[in-house]
Amino acid sequence: MTIPSKYRVSLKQKMIFIIGGITAVMMAVISLSILIYWRGIIINAHQQKAKAVTIAFSSPIINAIIYGQNKNSSSDNLLETHIKDLIDKVDEIKSVAVINHKGVVIAHSNFAYYNSTLSDSRTKKLLTTDKIITAVYKHNEYGWITETVSPLRIGAKNLGILKISFDTEIIREEISSVFFLLLTLTSLLIGATILVLYLIIGRLTDSLRKLIEAMDKTDFEKPANFPLPKRNDEIGFLVERFENLQYRLQVSKSKLVEAQKQVYHAEKLASIGRLASGVAHEINNPLNGLRSCLYAIKKEPNNHEQSTEYINLMDEGITYIENVIQKLLGFARQKSKEIEPVNLNEIISKVILLLEYKLRQKQIDFSFNQHDPLPLIKVDPLLIQEVIMNLMINSLDAVSNNGKIIITTSAKDNGLVLSIKDNGIGISAEHSDYIFDPFFTTKDEGEGTGLGLSVSLGIIEAHGGSIKVKSIPNQETEFTVYLPIEESK
Repeated sequence: MTIPSKYRVSLKQKMIFIIGGITAVMMAVISLSILIYWRGIIINAHQQKAKAVTIAFSSPIINAIIYGQNKNSSSDNLLETHIKDLIDKVDEIKSVAVINHKGVVIAHSNFAYYNSTLSDSRTKKLLTTDKIITAVYKHNEYGWITETVSPLRIGAKNLGILKISFDTEIIREEISSVFFLLLTLTSLLIGATILVLYLIIGRLTDSLRKLIEAMDKTDFEKPANFPLPKRNDEIGFLVERFENLQYRLQVSKSKLVEAQKQVYHAEKLASIGRLASGVAHEINNPLNGLRSCLYAIKKEPNNHEQSTEYINLMDEGITYIENVIQKLLGFARQKSKEIEPVNLNEIISKVILLLEYKLRQKQIDFSFNQHDPLPLIKVDPLLIQEVIMNLMINSLDAVSNNGKIIITTSAKDNGLVLSIKDNGIGISAEHSDYIFDPFFTTKDEGEGTGLGLSVSLGIIEAHGGSIKVKSIPNQETEFTVYLPIEESK
């Protein structure tokens, strides 16, 4: 099944889709890897900054707690002062909390949490830590934050923990900036890649397209007159192979045409030979008449009235013989006229004239049913005449004396139909599949070449037509020739 061109995916589209798709996926993977890498760097830098701030702030907090313990007084006011100063200096800080070793909040940037006791498992775990812990999570109140927890210790003494929450919105903005930058660069690179692919593949497929157009325009009747792309690659090699193939096909076509001409000529000579035997019989009677007239004139040379009468009869006989010979010579000397519009009925009438003697000799009940007017058809008239001659001679050979032959022409299905029917011996079922094979014949040796039907079929098919046969042995045979009006060549 042939796929319509509008539904067909071109090689160019396939290559761009496949290579472009692979490139897009690879660039997307690379961009994602870069994004993840930069995200890690940004988060790590933010965490390191948070750790540094927390470590630096741990010292004054420890000093304030120790100062309060030494003075046996509350250090809350001092801690609140330190926390306020830190928040004023570092904009990203969302909250600061100082929690003693019992889990009680002894200082907080939000006074609402002051003096509250945290007994959750996470806080309990943090109170036992001896190293700085950093975590990024979504807080119920502050949203996404980076939380840094630093233990407050003096030697083995645990004073509690310092917990500072940093706003991560800046990180999110940086990561978003990197993301959109990578997205833009990736899109530009993919677009540029597809454009380059389009141009490169376009050059390749353009050469193939020109080669396809050259194949479509190939006319084996004449040399190629269209340029083909010259390249030093596989496509160039393909072009060279095509040009060589085209040349070999043209040579083969020329040899085939010449061989066909020889076959047509051989079959035509065979037809002429069979016609000549009929012509010999047809001119024999006028020759006998001439001989009789000459005998009578010699016998009575002084009988001028009788001599004049016999001379007129001799002139009629010579004219008749001349007409018969001219018909035969006209058929033998015909040369191909190429394609031209002709009337099929006129071609049939010419063949009937050539076979007139044989029809009379066998006393054939002959009829020619013409469709009138019959549309003109573009064919080679001499080749079509050869086909009709072959089919009629076959019918004449098949029928016995007093047989019947009917020729009918008609217009049907945008074409012309020629039917030649006879009531001869017919074609047996075992031979019906082989009658169009070259050199196949059921006639006696010397009576046929076996090329007539094969040549006729080749001629009709070359004109875009067909030949069909129906036969009932010992009853009738009908050959039907169909020639399309518009497609005949």
